[in-house]
Amino acid sequence: MSVISLLSDFGSVYPAQMKGVILNIDPTAVLVDIAHDIPPQNIAAGAFALMITIPYFPEGTIHLAVIDPGVGSDRRPVLVESGGHLLVGPDNGLLIPAAYRLSQDIVVRKITNEDLFSTVSFTFHGRDIFAPVAAYLSNGLKPSDIGEEIKDYVKLDFATPQVKDKRVLARVIFIDGFGNLITNISGEHILNFFNYNDKLVVENRIISLVHTYTQVKSGEMLMLIGSHGYLEISINSGNAAAQLGLGIGDQLWLSAHQ
Repeated sequence: MSVISLLSDFGSVYPAQMKGVILNIDPTAVLVDIAHDIPPQNIAAGAFALMITIPYFPEGTIHLAVIDPGVGSDRRPVLVESGGHLLVGPDNGLLIPAAYRLSQDIVVRKITNEDLFSTVSFTFHGRDIFAPVAAYLSNGLKPSDIGEEIKDYVKLDFATPQVKDKRVLARVIFIDGFGNLITNISGEHILNFFNYNDKLVVENRIISLVHTYTQVKSGEMLMLIGSHGYLEISINSGNAAAQLGLGIGDQLWLSAHQ
């Protein structure tokens, strides 16, 4: 019995087709949904969600992740081995931050064993390639039987925050269901520049860096280091993304309030 996690931007209906393919090959597989509401075609958002979730699964888990704007093109399907986990998906960087979160020693293979595929459509490799490959791995197929190792895989990172004139340039890399704006600044990094209870200027607003939501009044904006380890901008009982009008990929400067 293997655990297979699933992450995609497919919304409803299409994830069930992937699950059906898997269960036809391995009826004993335990399927766990990470998310299927990743913003469409947003590889970075999917990579972040996978990265912050994957460490909580046991070794031996197979992670099927599909954010695939290049489906049907010459982009490669890949299998990544890392820290006792297997990750299956497109070669567009989606899997790499999660793989490196588990281990700096990873192996990336191009999936070339077409005997494992279903009838392949031009638009749904999640169902026709990635799902059956994950299922056969769950059934005990060795990664070496999937394809040869490659070194020129697509990498993705969340960019190093820029520092200029005592200001830090952050980028929004994820927005959770509460409207919290999660940035690419790690907690360790932000505390190199600012301290808890400092007041910062962000988007012409003065916002406190605090430990918890309860340190500010309901409806008040705050910044804290979330459970994922990254700096987020939030509103106590509110939606920061809506109020600030920011989305994934937007940039913002942080500076100390004088």
